[in-house]
Amino acid sequence: MENNITITESDYIKLCDLVRIEKQKHTTEVNNLSYLGAEIKRAKRVKDVEADSDFVSMNSTVEVIDLDTKREMKVKLVYPNEADFRKGSVSVLSMFGSALLGYKVGSIISYQAPRGNKKVKIKKIYQHEEVV
Repeated sequence: MENNITITESDYIKLCDLVRIEKQKHTTEVNNLSYLGAEIKRAKRVKDVEADSDFVSMNSTVEVIDLDTKREMKVKLVYPNEADFRKGSVSVLSMFGSALLGYKVGSIISYQAPRGNKKVKIKKIYQHEEVV
């Protein structure tokens, strides 16, 4: 996994608040919160107006390919209350969602899935309104 990820200042603030609140509520898997917290901490932060659309941010839609099965899928990175995997919306609190955050097209990402370690490659990123 690469060490260079980028998030916007507004995503940073919202995600830090989300992690803090979820830790207090004790409703989210501790490993997921720890992973997301570590990702947020190591990320390079950029001002929203300076943000390129070439990295995965909240509400980005991402095309990925599973490197084991060669299956392609399109998912949208969302906050937990909007998540519905059957509709392609992945929570940032999931291991998959946390793993996507901040990466660019071409990045290969590893994450822990229920059935073991998975690797996906980011093929394309759509920012918010440009999804087709």
